Amino acid sequence: MSQTVRNLSPLQRKVRKLKRDPKLFVADSKAFVQTRKTIYLTWAKLGSFALVVLASLLVIVYYAFVASPRFVSESQFVVKEAGSNDIALGGLAALGGSSPSMRDALILQTFIESREMAMKLDAAVQLKAHYESKDWDFFSRLYSESSKEEYIQYYQNHVKVFHDEMSDVLFVEVQTFDEDYSLKVANELLSISEEFINQLSDKMVLQQLDYAQQEVTRAYDELSQQQTNLVQFQDDFKLYSPEIQGGALVEAINQLEMELITAEAELKSLLVVMREDSVDVINKQIRIDSLKAQIAQEQARLTQKDQVSLNKVHREFKEIQLKSELAADLYTSALVNLETVRADAYGKVKHLLVIEYPALAEDQKYPRRLYSIFTWFVSLLLIYAVGRMVYTIIKEHQE
Repeated sequence: MSQTVRNLSPLQRKVRKLKRDPKLFVADSKAFVQTRKTIYLTWAKLGSFALVVLASLLVIVYYAFVASPRFVSESQFVVKEAGSNDIALGGLAALGGSSPSMRDALILQTFIESREMAMKLDAAVQLKAHYESKDWDFFSRLYSESSKEEYIQYYQNHVKVFHDEMSDVLFVEVQTFDEDYSLKVANELLSISEEFINQLSDKMVLQQLDYAQQEVTRAYDELSQQQTNLVQFQDDFKLYSPEIQGGALVEAINQLEMELITAEAELKSLLVVMREDSVDVINKQIRIDSLKAQIAQEQARLTQKDQVSLNKVHREFKEIQLKSELAADLYTSALVNLETVRADAYGKVKHLLVIEYPALAEDQKYPRRLYSIFTWFVSLLLIYAVGRMVYTIIKEHQE
């Protein structure tokens, strides 16, 4: 048996040893021995700093060969009102004031970073599935079966919105793992943002127009009711205008009183030349009594307390007439206000003005490999320095 072993070639001996005991084969191999020797020497020279070197090597390997590239599609736009005439605020007013354009830009920025936008993009272009794809490296992608909250957090870290306070321009940066898909997501985001601004503008304008229209309808109903009351009052008392009828009644009373004065003067003249029982005197006296009775009757119609007098009718008529005129004025005012709101509605319509449309990325922007490697190396050095300092302090206290 030993003779057979001696007749084997070196390669055959290694294969035979690998089959019998793989662990022993690896432990006795020159590569393993040399690697172990190198590690011992490195640890002897560098000590615990070798961990920093090893971690830095891992970071370099990850960013150089493993990290999935991320492509960026950028766009710029601003929100403006059709009738906007913003004036820059100065002095103390600039500290606490904001223009309508700034408020609209901040509202849109909040919407783009919101859960609503994240879910709309997922429904439109399956953004969550793209981020979860196993084609990307484990540390960069969103892990599979993530919750909505985790997806939204990941979305907010990869879709950035920056607001320029001087120009109110919004800069939107969309990061995905594919250049064509980044462009698709950026275009969809722009479309959803424009739809949001249009809905926000339409809602505000429609609310104002609806309120103005409701006021017109209410004023018209009130005017119709008051005019109905006025006609009903005229029908009930069978008169068109108590004021005109009262004036005619007063004029008739004045005429009767003038006739009464004339008749009394004539009676006095007759009494001078005739006896009281003469026919002419008696007829004149009857005439005077008739005039007095007629005057009393007409005055009763005008100012009678126990019955519905013309004065009371006139007062109620004037009250109803005043309400009708007031309702007509309110209706006219409501119509004018409606036309004013309609005229101002166009000036309050908001538009999304695109300054830079999304474009197809030719080169990856993230990760910034050299920057990330340097940042990790500096961070590891700081962690190592702090750890060594803490270890030295504890060791000194123990001694």
